[in-house]
Amino acid sequence: MTSRTSPQPSATDTAPGGGVVTGQFRQAMGRFLTGVAVVTSCGPDGPHGTTVSSLASVSLEPPMLLVCLSRASRGARTIGSTGVFTVNVLGRDQSELAGWFASSRRPLGSAGFAGVPHRIGFAGVPVLDGAVAHLDCRVTQEVSAGDHSIFIGEVSGIAFADRADPLAYHQGQFRSLR
Repeated sequence: MTSRTSPQPSATDTAPGGGVVTGQFRQAMGRFLTGVAVVTSCGPDGPHGTTVSSLASVSLEPPMLLVCLSRASRGARTIGSTGVFTVNVLGRDQSELAGWFASSRRPLGSAGFAGVPHRIGFAGVPVLDGAVAHLDCRVTQEVSAGDHSIFIGEVSGIAFADRADPLAYHQGQFRSLR
């Protein structure tokens, strides 16, 4: 068995006074490979979608997951007021879609979904065509954490492709696992 050593932290790992620098935290977390999803919701101002990589399974019984969104975002406000959202897990060929829903330049409301193949799901929320999975959720809890809201949702509907490769995100880039 061979021994591997971990890289030693550099002197720039902490801010003056011992705190962590935001940019460095972002860089460190960028080393963690994640999947990519678009969380969709719909409120009085129309449909909304936002790209996320902060998504995790919480419970199998009942089926629950969590997503994290900036508390100041339109998506967080819409989900907080309506109590429903859909997680659309993107496939490896959907990096353009991930970029579109991550862009602050996309139009708001229905115009932001123009040209994006989708349908309106059971809860009145957009479901993106071609996603490798989608999970319709009802919010059971909203937790405030730093500058984000954590939405814990009980899964009320689910569909997924039998064979599909997901889109990944690593060090600031979308990646295919194949």
